[in-house]
Amino acid sequence: MATLVYDALALKRDLSNLFRLPIGDRLALNQFYLEAQALVRRAREAGLALPPVVTDWLAQADARSRDPLLSATQNAALVAWLDALE
Repeated sequence: MATLVYDALALKRDLSNLFRLPIGDRLALNQFYLEAQALVRRAREAGLALPPVVTDWLAQADARSRDPLLSATQNAALVAWLDALE
């Protein structure tokens, strides 16, 4: 049986997938937060530290859904962080 490794590449993939999820209504936000919790759990179990730019982005989807400026700012910061990952 193959062992699955959760590493920076898997984290980048999961964050990119979350980035594509809609957050415009309560049902979509609930799905986003369920996926975000799973990502945080996998990262913690793998010993990966999530920087504030990531944890803030994960925690504030509801605020981003209401505030276009916050959304643009946080999304740009997350994209820059993802681009910097190897």
